[in-house]
Amino acid sequence: MTEQSQDFHGKTAIVTGGARGLGAQIVGGLALGGARVFVADVLDADGTALCKALTAGGCQVYYHHLDVSNERSWRGLVESVADQVEQLDILVNNAGIIIRKTLDATTLDEWNRAFAVNVAGVFLGMRDCRALLERSASGSIVNISSTAGLIAHSDPSYTASKWAVRGLTKSAALDMAPRGIRVNSVHPATIATPLTAAAPAGHLEANRHAIPLGREATAAEIAQIVLFLASERASFVTGAEIAADGGLVTGGVAHMREAFQRAFVADI
Repeated sequence: MTEQSQDFHGKTAIVTGGARGLGAQIVGGLALGGARVFVADVLDADGTALCKALTAGGCQVYYHHLDVSNERSWRGLVESVADQVEQLDILVNNAGIIIRKTLDATTLDEWNRAFAVNVAGVFLGMRDCRALLERSASGSIVNISSTAGLIAHSDPSYTASKWAVRGLTKSAALDMAPRGIRVNSVHPATIATPLTAAAPAGHLEANRHAIPLGREATAAEIAQIVLFLASERASFVTGAEIAADGGLVTGGVAHMREAFQRAFVADI
């Protein structure tokens, strides 16, 4: 788990997609920092196991099944949280999916599914948690986007959805600032998680070549950035987009193209 580096005692947090990977690291960091954390995911077995492990260590962590694309599911989570606490201090919209298909291979159903999870899930979370967040003296929302929300990736549904998260974050930051709620987005490059491990070998190797630091991020590295934005140390940061990418965006699209060409030619 992420090492404890922030003080979250007295705080309450919701982390979507929190059962494994980056989400689990964020959950661990918040919980070890003293927060009461609600883990929301569709991976019930993984989420329950994570909560059991952290609870055994003295943390306050609770699992709740959540389909982020479903309004009724969000209402159920928010009602459950409101029954247990007076306010919500932190919302991390981490849940997301990747459809690794080119433009001509992507179906409308796949396109709609990507937007339902990656964009509507963020929208619903911010909208439905807003009343609870307004009760906090220092509410913070962190939306997980991607470098695909800063530059183009080859999968159009993922790229478009992550650009949408970027824009939605900025709009929400303006809307919620008068209420003292900060809203920021984090844009990681490839992270070593079960989700990215399922990608084709050539794709992962190309990503490594494209990143100037020459490797994927660890989930713990990205979680530390999320924890900072969620904490009061970032009390004057809102509407920001944080590229946690090992220099990928700085390297530019040409660098990415050359890296992918090298990787895939090597596979032939």
